[in-house]
Amino acid sequence: MKNEKLWYLVNSLLMISLTIAACSPSVSTPPAPLPSALPAPSAISTQTSEPTLAAMPTSEAPAEATLATATAAVQSFDVNGHSLYIQCLGNGSPTIVLETGEGGTISDVAGLQKLLATRTTTCAYDRAITGSLRTAKDVIDDLHALLAAAHVPGPYLLVGHSAGGMFVQLYARTFPDQVAGVVAMNPVPPAHPWLDEVSKVFTAQEYTDEQSYYQGQNGESFDYLTSNEQLTAAPKPPAVPFEMLISTDAQCEDSTGPCMKSYPIYERIMHEVAAAWPHGNFSQVAASHEIYLDHPDAVVATVERVLASP
Repeated sequence: MKNEKLWYLVNSLLMISLTIAACSPSVSTPPAPLPSALPAPSAISTQTSEPTLAAMPTSEAPAEATLATATAAVQSFDVNGHSLYIQCLGNGSPTIVLETGEGGTISDVAGLQKLLATRTTTCAYDRAITGSLRTAKDVIDDLHALLAAAHVPGPYLLVGHSAGGMFVQLYARTFPDQVAGVVAMNPVPPAHPWLDEVSKVFTAQEYTDEQSYYQGQNGESFDYLTSNEQLTAAPKPPAVPFEMLISTDAQCEDSTGPCMKSYPIYERIMHEVAAAWPHGNFSQVAASHEIYLDHPDAVVATVERVLASP
């Protein structure tokens, strides 16, 4: 009997303990604090599912871009066997696409991109560096595929510098339905008549060096001879606004070197290139070869003329 009372007492105490535990508020581990900063663009993972730009993460967008309520992100896409990076800022149409000179990257045109992004969507990208000879057609095929993979909306206002100034001309003539306008800044001149003309003023060594440059001994191993043939064979320039913006002879550092010798030839050929476009316009600015660094305001004004065109 005593054992039964003892068992009953122990059992009662156990039931009371379980009841108290069930009624007590639970205690959980506090949540981990949120990260203090979003990852830098270089930390964004590579996308292979072709996300739209609207879905890109806002990875440390530059403050200037907020003037256009921009979304900034650097993303890579597998294009024609290459991994290409693209960054777009701003909102609006047409979409400006920046094509850099030899060895140029997104960072080189960052200042210009921020300025243009306050006006409309502006994209910059890094070309593929293969180490082998490449042509203008290789470049524009990559860009065409990249814009499609990244779902960058057209039409495009193409702004190219130096080598890029040649490439944007071929892109517009190859895909005219996608292009709203073209700005070519100090473009590499067409091999012919350029090589024919400078042969008359260059020394033998200067001309040999120029030939080597056009054959691929340059910053990105571009075969400008074949590129010139591609440009010549392309459809005629479309009836879109075309702006040729070149530096004056102030870009020549040596008053007796090949630059100054050939500048009048370059100026004349660029006039002829602009005149071949139905809506071509030619202008000059006192600057070094990198107009977009010395006088970005001149580039912006040129782009605005295209944007204002009917």
